[in-house]
Amino acid sequence: MTGGTGMIGLNLAVRLTAEDDELYFICRPSSEGLRTRKLEAFGHVFRADVTDTEAVTSIVDTVRPDVTYHLASTRFNESVPNQVHFDVIVQGTLNVLEALRAFPASRIIFTGSVAEYGGGSGLGENEPLRPTTILGAAKANASILVQAYSRLYGLSAVVLRLFTPFGPWEHASRLIPTTIRSAFEGRDISMTAGDQQRDFVYVDDVVDALMAAGSRSVRPGSAFNIGSGNGRKVGEVVKRILLFMGDPVKPLMGAVPTRADEIMEMSANIELAGSELGWKPQTSLDDGLRKTISWFKENREQF
Repeated sequence: MTGGTGMIGLNLAVRLTAEDDELYFICRPSSEGLRTRKLEAFGHVFRADVTDTEAVTSIVDTVRPDVTYHLASTRFNESVPNQVHFDVIVQGTLNVLEALRAFPASRIIFTGSVAEYGGGSGLGENEPLRPTTILGAAKANASILVQAYSRLYGLSAVVLRLFTPFGPWEHASRLIPTTIRSAFEGRDISMTAGDQQRDFVYVDDVVDALMAAGSRSVRPGSAFNIGSGNGRKVGEVVKRILLFMGDPVKPLMGAVPTRADEIMEMSANIELAGSELGWKPQTSLDDGLRKTISWFKENREQF
């Protein structure tokens, strides 16, 4: 697994450990702290960067994986240089694919993004890839690489285009953790008008999709949208969180200007994942929010 210290990686590692799988992780040498220690408890951690071609090849040759979950990525963040997005997502993916050419029986699952489409409602997998962000452009390039390697070299590859995952271990700077933390600390929440539509999907459901992609017989190079199938305005989601927490603070709608490059609509058509991957989300938005609030309450000292 690459990207194991992220929200999805940590939750996936918990599930795989319960299945008694033998786990190996590639983590950046600079990764420290609780998240890395968690991974060390789940399996063997190799200190390397996915951008290091020789290191990735050596690790794959050593492990000879049956399944590779390639989750390593950057985040939507204006402070991340464009080159870093491409180094980590595109070059990193190329390194993993090249290393796996020696093990064609191995399956690779790559986590793509709704940002590859550039936005829209009810997006299906046949939509053209028209990213409007650099991260989206990098993800689109990496997805195309994965599918090309599948066609050219027979790699068993699956692309999962994730919409807006949330849940335990989500990065503290993102909308839902920020809202929860502000409520705990008694701080009103400065935010945009909240009209952006997002397709929120609970992390346990994302893990279900990853597990299915790792085991189910599907056409090599397949791409599937992983979301709830429903777009929700972020302002509505913030209000739901605060309601479940007893409305301890106020959302200051419109206190922050909407970014000029903001994607206003992102929601998925998930029919293909249902028919071919055998997957559909099991957790409602409200149940997922309650579970997330409870988890952050129990782990406040860690964030």
